[in-house]
Amino acid sequence: MSAAIHRYTFPAPEAPVVGALDLEPGALGVHPRRLPAWTRRQIPDRVFDFVVGMGSGLRIATATEATLLDLEFVVIGIDPSVGATIPATVQLVIDGEVVATRVFGVDVQTLIDANGAVTQQRGAVHARFDGLSHRMKSVELWLPHSTAMELVGLSSDAPLHPPVDDRPVWVHHGSSISQCGEALAPTLTWPAVAAAAGRVSLRSLGFSGNAVGDPFVARTIRDLPADLISVEIGINVVNGDLMRRRMFEPVLHGFLDSVREGHPETPVLFLGPIPCPAHEHLPGPTVIDPLTGQCASAGHPGELERGAMSLTVVREAIASVLRSRDEDPNLHYLDGRALLAESEAGDLPDGLHPSADAYVRMGHRFAAAAFAPGAALDPRREALAQGRR
Repeated sequence: MSAAIHRYTFPAPEAPVVGALDLEPGALGVHPRRLPAWTRRQIPDRVFDFVVGMGSGLRIATATEATLLDLEFVVIGIDPSVGATIPATVQLVIDGEVVATRVFGVDVQTLIDANGAVTQQRGAVHARFDGLSHRMKSVELWLPHSTAMELVGLSSDAPLHPPVDDRPVWVHHGSSISQCGEALAPTLTWPAVAAAAGRVSLRSLGFSGNAVGDPFVARTIRDLPADLISVEIGINVVNGDLMRRRMFEPVLHGFLDSVREGHPETPVLFLGPIPCPAHEHLPGPTVIDPLTGQCASAGHPGELERGAMSLTVVREAIASVLRSRDEDPNLHYLDGRALLAESEAGDLPDGLHPSADAYVRMGHRFAAAAFAPGAALDPRREALAQGRR
């Protein structure tokens, strides 16, 4: 006799979507979003709104004896006329080890354009994993990092149980360099690689094009349970030509003030920009050469004298802010060039975003620099262990 099939719809306490701060109702299920519902009206444009729904760092967690798991979901990708459309990848992780991967191409994706209009409508697909061992195990289904989605349901041939995870919670905010759309799989973004190496539980707030110190992101971090916090900031400020230094430093102070309201003693690490040759000494905005696909600066060097920002200026500004707050012993800095050196600029295929291989190296380097014994975000430190939730 075949085992009974158990079907769960979201939200499901037996299988929470870890990292999702909002499950917005959709036509078939729910859209997981990485910012809380109250932020929706403060998000300034459709692109940012779509990025919030992309699954970088999201996973469905459970404990089960099931030998079969079947995730039904709708893949929502970006129309190729707007940008590169990347296959959606779901990975099954059991007891911390990746055991299977399912990839869904553009042909099964619902596609949207820059204005949010649907240009290709597709139905739900199934990420099916069978032949699993019949024993109690910790399971994570890592969701696509490069697309948005609508979760329809999860089926199994044994009951699901709420997950148990006593790892320290690491909240990380950053740009596309942290969302890692170019990574080959959800567990291969550099934050996911670092989290696995450091044995911490990742909450990813990496938002492509949108790491600029938004107050609602700071308040989100303030309100989240967090044992460790890091912030990668700088490149979006420059390539969007969004701020002068006169504004950037107060924005960083305000961001930190908000975070400290909820986490007065939690270790916070600021991660400076990795190299971007076009903007090391030139301000934004960034333009893309249509022939080479390389990013370049459309900014005038004379604007630097009037407060415009290059990455060199960004690093100086971050250092200035942290020096002025040196009474805070739990506030730290890591130069992004420790993760990707200037000599490795060849690993930036478009001159801005790292390659898939580079992201993996960056993750291991971050873990070694930030999570090592005695380092800024050492999850084993005695004070952290005493204050762990």
